[in-house]
Amino acid sequence: MQKFNYHTHTTRCGHAQGSDESYVLEAIKNGYTHIGFSDHAPYTNGYSAGERMHKEELQDYVSSIKALKEKYKDQIHIALGLEFEYYETHLEELMQYKKEMDYMLLGQHDACLYGKDFYSYSSDEDILEYASLIEKACEKGLPDIIAHPDLFMFGKEEWTKACEKATHIICKSAEKHHVYLEINLNGLRYGKRQIGNEYRYTYPYRKFWEIASQYDVKCIYGLDAHKPEKYADKECYRIVDEVLKGIPLKKEKMLIL
Repeated sequence: MQKFNYHTHTTRCGHAQGSDESYVLEAIKNGYTHIGFSDHAPYTNGYSAGERMHKEELQDYVSSIKALKEKYKDQIHIALGLEFEYYETHLEELMQYKKEMDYMLLGQHDACLYGKDFYSYSSDEDILEYASLIEKACEKGLPDIIAHPDLFMFGKEEWTKACEKATHIICKSAEKHHVYLEINLNGLRYGKRQIGNEYRYTYPYRKFWEIASQYDVKCIYGLDAHKPEKYADKECYRIVDEVLKGIPLKKEKMLIL
């Protein structure tokens, strides 16, 4: 089990539970030595209930995590980050976040503010757009980690040439810009279900990671914690390792951000 995790949310995003401090305490209790908070980044005039915090909540988020970092500095290392989508219309804002945060985690859920999401839209064209946005974010030097890079397979009923091409685009960008790929441990929450001809978890998706193993790119697990108790979940590691069994991924043993 990995002893660090840089994918943690707070109640400010509207779909997580528990106090900021309760995540820290649960992480310490379960032997984690390094954690990062990466709640969903707010955007000017881009608030969406249940998806991300208000812009006005950002300072409270920053102050809270910094206070916890100081309070528990002798027990655990805490980093301050944001999970963001690459929106070119908000590039200046994203670049400012990059300067202010300890790290940035790219979780591309949709193409634009209030636009199509990559859970529902999964045509070959959509998937190539998904990969292109990740590539552009990497070219701008924004992400330190790419969260659930295989999210595009959430509702995709079959693996196509476009899926393969998108995977190569993402992995090549991660390699070129020294960005970590996250093996997400929270896609399991949807359970196994019939998607096309496969009965599987939504992600991680094995074929993506088979291609990723061909690149010189480091991988980390991400709890994607939306409640403190996720830090006690050891079973998710076992299940995901079974899904990816035999794939020679370069897993990072320790990461300090």
